[in-house]
Amino acid sequence: MVCLFHSDYGPADPAFKLDPGSTVGVRGWIVGASSFKEAQNIGEVEAIQRHLLRGESVSWCDQGYAWVEQDAIGWLYTATLLLVVLPYLILKIKARAKGRSGRTKTRDRSPARVTH
Repeated sequence: MVCLFHSDYGPADPAFKLDPGSTVGVRGWIVGASSFKEAQNIGEVEAIQRHLLRGESVSWCDQGYAWVEQDAIGWLYTATLLLVVLPYLILKIKARAKGRSGRTKTRDRSPARVTH
């Protein structure tokens, strides 16, 4: 899914009108004009058509936290899990297993002495 932002294509053009019933307009649109219903200027229409021709789905997003849904962020989370969290957990489990095996062999059963 491609997330488009209205601010990337300039201000809304009040003179911009698109016939929603036509599939091929004056400019020769290849995709259905109904896909352009939220477009505010010609730059947005061209961007929508470009992504639809590549087979990508398009949605309009607010600037907010849209960066979180990008593929690069998903890869960053995956890399962090594999390169940081997973090795840490493996080391902790190994240390705990080693500690248990060492304690059972060398455990002193005598009561602890307290000196004042």
